[in-house]
Amino acid sequence: MKIKEGENYESWSERVRMYEHGWALQRIAEGEPVEKVMDEMGKRVMQKLLHPIFKAIQSASVAEYDAEKSRKDYEEKYLKFRQPVADHVEGQIFDKDEEK
Repeated sequence: MKIKEGENYESWSERVRMYEHGWALQRIAEGEPVEKVMDEMGKRVMQKLLHPIFKAIQSASVAEYDAEKSRKDYEEKYLKFRQPVADHVEGQIFDKDEEK
């Protein structure tokens, strides 16, 4: 069930709810167990309501991100102002264990 041109999300979600409610009633009338039908209806409604949201997130987030520019900005704003951090520790306190 697609969103119609110019239709807002709330009215579309109401159409989805009504459609799935009718689908569930038909399945129950055909003799399927109510618990099974209600479980399937919940899954179907959730999938339909989340699909346009996931699609919008996927199309907007990946295409607009520039990793190289982000790395350069981070380096200019933060890394240039930090002192180098040692990758190992030396000194009398730590060297005493090795003498024994």
